[in-house]
Amino acid sequence: MAAVSAAMLFSSCGGKKEAAASGQEADEKKIYTLKSWSINYCAGTPFFVAEKMGFFTEVGLKIIYTGETQPPQRIASVINGNNNVGNGHPNNIAIAREGGAPIRGVVTSGVEPPDEIDDISLQHMWWIVNKNGPYQSWEDVKAASDRGKKIKIQLLSLNNCNDFLTDIIVDKYKLNKKNILYITMPDAEGVLSLKRQLVDIIAPHPPYFKAAEETGVAKVLTTSREVAGKHAGTNLYYFADNFINDPANHEAIKRFVKAIKKAERYANDNPKQAEQWTEEGLGVPVQATHYYARNGAIDDEGIQFWIDGAIKSGALPADTKIKVSDVITHEFDHYGNEEDAI
Repeated sequence: MAAVSAAMLFSSCGGKKEAAASGQEADEKKIYTLKSWSINYCAGTPFFVAEKMGFFTEVGLKIIYTGETQPPQRIASVINGNNNVGNGHPNNIAIAREGGAPIRGVVTSGVEPPDEIDDISLQHMWWIVNKNGPYQSWEDVKAASDRGKKIKIQLLSLNNCNDFLTDIIVDKYKLNKKNILYITMPDAEGVLSLKRQLVDIIAPHPPYFKAAEETGVAKVLTTSREVAGKHAGTNLYYFADNFINDPANHEAIKRFVKAIKKAERYANDNPKQAEQWTEEGLGVPVQATHYYARNGAIDDEGIQFWIDGAIKSGALPADTKIKVSDVITHEFDHYGNEEDAI
């Protein structure tokens, strides 16, 4: 009887180990899905690269693109589950959380290129005037705004990088804020509007730099690194808190972080190919793509910089309780590092 019991015990242990191994293997083979709006703007490059190179497939992840979602509806679409993953700047997330939107950044995406990279096409944003227009310097803009002239500045959206960084310029040059008009429109429309002198200044992102230059009238006044240094381009991928807090979703988030960061490293290392795929995906001329962090680690100092800027601009109240820990989680960012694996 003792011999039989021992045999049953060892047989049972072996069965459990085999079952566990089988379960792990089955989990590795499982295909996870995430929903995202169709990335038909400057943030599309990593998705275009990941799809072309098979990086999502490689980690057992399928992205379901739900169609175009306008900027004001994107955060809401992640909260209500119509989409699972979004991307935005730290102030975008901080302002949303102040308003009660439970979203949180999980990994760093775009960043400002380091100082040793002097190609301004890789910087996060440009501020461009029409070289045939009345404003050829910020001093010209200041003089006109002081005289009561309304200065029309095109921005892609508000409560984002566009007005945050432009507000820094307005303060730096002491422009008359009463006479600065932010006009929101897509970057592609902004380029055409500048050529027709319907707006005075545009603030496009990389895919649209080439389109601006091809008009033959573009003159660059300022670039983002001049405005805000190394933190000017910080961008995050975010998920809703309830999605993050559900253990059933952790594997999908990990796999997304791994695949998207691999795609971003590829874009940095193969810029011409990334530009070509971005051009195909967007259907516009592309001179450069965004520059991406090599690894996924989120820099708390950089997040605080954007929170402070949002307070200064009035987008967040001076007595806000929003902290860095409300804006991001470090639970997943290391999965985007080259040396780490899921």
